[in-house]
Amino acid sequence: MVDPIKIIENAKRSTVKDPWARREAWRNHPSFSKMSQLRGMFPGLGIASGLFAVYLVYDHFSHSKANKH
Repeated sequence: MVDPIKIIENAKRSTVKDPWARREAWRNHPSFSKMSQLRGMFPGLGIASGLFAVYLVYDHFSHSKANKH
């Protein structure tokens, strides 16, 4: 895991003297990457899909064939 303090320190020590580098350092943090945002978009989708599949299997095998319409 990347430490945000280290990112800010690296921005302070940059060779190019950009006055806004320290204020822009948060954009390089891993929690703001595209993959991190995509992973967090649907936080319960995997669990919900698994539970729904278990429900469908249970429903399929728990009812007798005579009761189906």
